Amino acid sequence: MTHLRALFTPKDPLEDAERAAMASLRRGGVSSVIWVVTERCNLRCVHCYEGGRELPKELGKEEALKVVDKLYEAGKPLTFISGGEPLLRDDIMEILGRLKDLGFRVILSTNGTLVTREVAKELSRIGVDNVAIPLYGPREFHDSFTRVPGSHDKVINSLKLLSDLGVGLTVKTVVAKSVMPHINYIFDVAEQYGARAVYLCDFIPIGRGAYLKHEVPTKDQWRSLLDSFIEKMILGNEYDGVEIDIGLHPSTAIYVMRRLEELGYDVSQARSKMERRRLSVEGRGFLSISPQGDVLLSNYLPIKLGNVLEDDLKEILENPIYRDAGDSSKLKGKCGSCPYKELCGGSRVKAFVYTGDLLGEDPTCVI
Repeated sequence: MTHLRALFTPKDPLEDAERAAMASLRRGGVSSVIWVVTERCNLRCVHCYEGGRELPKELGKEEALKVVDKLYEAGKPLTFISGGEPLLRDDIMEILGRLKDLGFRVILSTNGTLVTREVAKELSRIGVDNVAIPLYGPREFHDSFTRVPGSHDKVINSLKLLSDLGVGLTVKTVVAKSVMPHINYIFDVAEQYGARAVYLCDFIPIGRGAYLKHEVPTKDQWRSLLDSFIEKMILGNEYDGVEIDIGLHPSTAIYVMRRLEELGYDVSQARSKMERRRLSVEGRGFLSISPQGDVLLSNYLPIKLGNVLEDDLKEILENPIYRDAGDSSKLKGKCGSCPYKELCGGSRVKAFVYTGDLLGEDPTCVI
């Protein structure tokens, strides 16, 4: 996750989340966790990286609560509760409540279609710090992307319900070719409902998305998008207060830094921030937990490091695969020879997906 505005401007709507992650990293070596509590979902999104495979067994409630305790022992990392659709679990409010009772900073990732007034009130009562909801474009396009009619209107309703209750919001999307024309619409909706960020995740052609390789944006399309962000939102004040959070594309920040340098701006503070924490998080404090409790290098990759209920997380952090992924000196190809490898590190996910080598070069790099 790359927070572009926070890197290059004083504005940082996600400062509290970043502070929680860094505090946990210092305490126990784990900064953030994406916990996929279920792969069940009531949508059929065309791009879903989890789609098309057999649903795994899920942890029961008592096992899930033990996972919370294990994460507490690991330092209370910034915790993303994801799926599938987490609200399909009957015990999801108990899991969220346990996390908040123990002082975690918690982000719930939900598709928004199950957020009724009662659910919104309960999320507000529990004190969930942020709810992240995907939006792909206007009604007709969004519904075609999720393959469920009416899903767009339910997303808008959920944003209104949560915004009215003062719950922190993030609007998510995937940067696919067909979505890119709707980016301004997505930011408009985010601003309308007071979202703190728009999370733009690069499209990865896996799962159902494997059939949509034509949707992978070109490097020039990404550069054009970044140029518009620089002009309108980093040097300008458009969508003021909304963070640009980019997922699975660390080189985007390096591109922005170089463009600003070319324009004569001082980027030393941004460089200093990247020197303190590499943009590619795999092997650098980030972990994922599967529905059955397996600890993964990433929720996008089938690379198992252990099991959260069976293994000590500190020992998992010593796994050679984890350590190698976080060691920029071991990178290969263009990433290995890049002068920015300690700042960026390339996407280890995309290196594996496209080359089969976790330490290989990131072929989507935009610099």
